[in-house]
Amino acid sequence: MDVKIRKLESNLTTIGTGVIAFGFWGFLKFILSYLFLGAQSVGIDGDEYITVIAIFVWAVAILIPLVYLWIGMSARAEGRGKRKSALYLFMVGWIIFVSTIAILMELYSLSKLKDWFEIIVTLIIDLTRYVFLIELMVYSVTLRKLRKERDRGEESKA
Repeated sequence: MDVKIRKLESNLTTIGTGVIAFGFWGFLKFILSYLFLGAQSVGIDGDEYITVIAIFVWAVAILIPLVYLWIGMSARAEGRGKRKSALYLFMVGWIIFVSTIAILMELYSLSKLKDWFEIIVTLIIDLTRYVFLIELMVYSVTLRKLRKERDRGEESKA
C-alpha cells in the first residue's frame, strides 16, 4: 500500500505542476490573442459599455490563472503529504463540468466551420487539460482513501 501511496503522491505533484502550466498558458493565450487580434478576439466590441466589458474580461483573464495556480499548488502540497481542504477538489470538479460544456461546444463549432486548424489545436489543448484535471481528481480522492485505510490500519495495530 505504501508503494501505491508514494506513486500517487508523485503523480499528484507532477499533475499539479501541469495544472499550473495550463493556467499560465491560458493567460498567455489571452494576452497574445488580445495583442495580435485586437479586442474583438476576446469578445469586446465597440459599444457604449466597452470599458465595463473590458474590465470584466481582464478580471476573468487574471483570475483564471490564479485559480489554476491555487489548484496546482494544493495538488502539489497534497502530493507531498500535507492535508488540504476539499475546496480545491470542488473547484476542480466545477472546472471539469465547465470544460465538458466548452469541449462539446468546440466539437459542435468544428462541424460548422471550414477553418478547422485553430479549433483543432484548441481542442487538443483543452482535452489535455481536461484529462489532467480528471486525473488530479481521481488521484487525489484515491490517495485520501488509501491514507485513511493506512491510518486506520496503524491505529488498530497500536
